[in-house]
Amino acid sequence: MSNPGGKWQRQGVIPVSRRSSECRVEPIYESLLHKWSAQGKTVPGRPDQEWQKLVGRDFWPRS
Repeated sequence: MSNPGGKWQRQGVIPVSRRSSECRVEPIYESLLHKWSAQGKTVPGRPDQEWQKLVGRDFWPRS
């Protein structure tokens, strides 16, 4: 029986069929990741070095 005086809360349920046991990378995407990384391009899921350099600078020039 449920508690009639308690607060009702929604509980999300992910079906077992939807759960991923591991993160698998498809071979075509894996080869693209290696190719882009070798060319110095931005790779999804990895920090963008150019962006880190831009946002890491001081806004105001120091005198």
